[in-house]
Amino acid sequence: MKIKVNGQIISEKAVLAELKRLMDFYSQHMPREELGRHTEELLKRAREHAVGTQLLIEEVKRRKIEIPDQDVDVAMAGMATKAGSVDKLKEILARQGLTLEQFQASIRVGKQLDALVARVTSGVVECEEPELLSYYEEHAERYVAPDQAQVRHILIRPASADEADRATTRSTLMGLKQKILEGEAFADLAAAFSECPSGKADGGSLGLLVRGAIVPELNQAIFEDLEIGEISDVVETSLGFHILELQEKELGEPLTFEEAKQSIQDLLHHERKGKALSQFVDHLREKAVIEDDGVEDAHWEKLFDSFLDGQKGS
Repeated sequence: MKIKVNGQIISEKAVLAELKRLMDFYSQHMPREELGRHTEELLKRAREHAVGTQLLIEEVKRRKIEIPDQDVDVAMAGMATKAGSVDKLKEILARQGLTLEQFQASIRVGKQLDALVARVTSGVVECEEPELLSYYEEHAERYVAPDQAQVRHILIRPASADEADRATTRSTLMGLKQKILEGEAFADLAAAFSECPSGKADGGSLGLLVRGAIVPELNQAIFEDLEIGEISDVVETSLGFHILELQEKELGEPLTFEEAKQSIQDLLHHERKGKALSQFVDHLREKAVIEDDGVEDAHWEKLFDSFLDGQKGS
């Protein structure tokens, strides 16, 4: 893949970073399944955004937008605190092939871009309530509280990928299930046998789980297969083998307009600002030299699928 903006190559990494930003935002406003139906549109927008970001970086330089060193230092200090220390931040950056100086420069560029975007979108006003209500009524299926469940589990990982070790693990878990059915406490067995920290910490409790936000195998078992109080058969995931106890399950109810209003305001205001910024970037495009080698869509769909797979386990 090669996209060039005034001779500057736009990397696949830059496109995927834009895709992640789009996915992170829109996943707050629509189900993941619906996002998956917009593959082509999201990929197109991610590529356009990557080009637009490069044009905005060049415009920042042209306008000579400056950011106080103090603002950059505060942001750097915050990142170091989050990492644990400056040395730990350096270690994290080193694994990504970055120096502290390069990271500091990227923070400065990010703040310069924020300043430019704020200027470009300063005239955008928030939506009035009738528009919000109209959007709510047209997209009511999006505004439903997610299904939730309280679950305990016991996790055991096979000693190896050999079928004999896998069979032993399944047998061990089925034996533990039988003990639970005969009256032993799930929490006690989780504390004794589970290889998940939750076993000893909280009797195997995974806390409140949301439909669609966990690995598919657990999602299926918890929200489709089990009734409250039931113990599952062995469930295999990328983490290992589990048995589950469904303690509580609550099906999502439609959100009222008042409950959904702020989310809709955020979405529509974001889209208004995006439109204003797009118009500004279109003006920059008219003066730029943009080259695209026209890589087949299948290449980008493969990258998109890889991205979605990575998100499922997060």
